[in-house]
Amino acid sequence: MVKPDNYILVYGWMVTELGLKGNELFLYAIIYGFSQDGETEFSGSLRYMQEWLGVNSKATVQNTLEKLMARSEERRVGK
Repeated sequence: MVKPDNYILVYGWMVTELGLKGNELFLYAIIYGFSQDGETEFSGSLRYMQEWLGVNSKATVQNTLEKLMARSEERRVGK
């Protein structure tokens, strides 16, 4: 559940270097915020991500995650 004092941080490089926007940007920022120390992994639920994105559909979150994974793979292989 998103609480009133929860927050996410969007860095400029997420937009300028990764080209993220909209739902992809927000989900990336959420996941990055939990895992940026290199030791912790994000373990949030689809429901948690739905709340942050303001969507009712789990499919929207799943599709957005798939797009982020595809972007990551493209960057990894240098396409």
